Amino acid sequence: MKTPIFFVSDNHFQKLNSEFEHKRRKKFYSFLNHIADKKGTLIIGGDFFDFWFDYKGYVPAEYVEMFEHLKHLNRKGVEIHYVLGNHDFWDFGFFEKNFSAQTVKDNLQFTLDNEKILVVHGDGVLKDDYSYRIFRTIIRSKLCIFLFNLLPPSLGYFIAKKISKAEKPKDYYKYKDNKKIKEKLLNYAKEKWNDVDTILVGHYHQDGIFKKDNKKLIFLGDWLNKFSVTKYDKGVWTQVKWDK
Repeated sequence: MKTPIFFVSDNHFQKLNSEFEHKRRKKFYSFLNHIADKKGTLIIGGDFFDFWFDYKGYVPAEYVEMFEHLKHLNRKGVEIHYVLGNHDFWDFGFFEKNFSAQTVKDNLQFTLDNEKILVVHGDGVLKDDYSYRIFRTIIRSKLCIFLFNLLPPSLGYFIAKKISKAEKPKDYYKYKDNKKIKEKLLNYAKEKWNDVDTILVGHYHQDGIFKKDNKKLIFLGDWLNKFSVTKYDKGVWTQVKWDK
């Protein structure tokens, strides 16, 4: 995997033409332009889109420009790895065909400079989140995917929008800072640290880098109000809010 490596997660780009959406995309495009000539790697930690279902022959018009920017980034020599999240799990090859070097349905694990790194989207990792773990199993089942694929794309996206409340982006701000969630994720990390050194987790919209001895837990933030970018280069981890 080529360095430097840039990580983003929970962008939740939406099938909308609102001012809020345009501002977020403009900010993200400036980030892509910044890393385009670095010949490194971009890792997307899931929920890049607020909803994505790979309907063959149908791509939402609101997503076309984003795909063109990602294609351009890939053509410039930047590797793109995409860890599917709970909002965009239903990709059946479109991402890899169009811009991604690798699409991962579960977790992405690799080693750099003798450091074992694990990237997880994060949904379903908390043991006490029983209702969601059941829901996750259902929506990822072959039967559910088959039935949803029978729906016209317009209806499928309409249902998804109502469930995710895409028209009310401020609802996501409830994840602004949650110490209890961070504590639970730290307990999850402690179990994993026997096998890996650094864990990067999304889904919960938390940000920050937690260090203990030679181990790290990195919260990947979001692109709704945090605009988080995490970077790995020459053994050094940094995280910034993208303000350009």
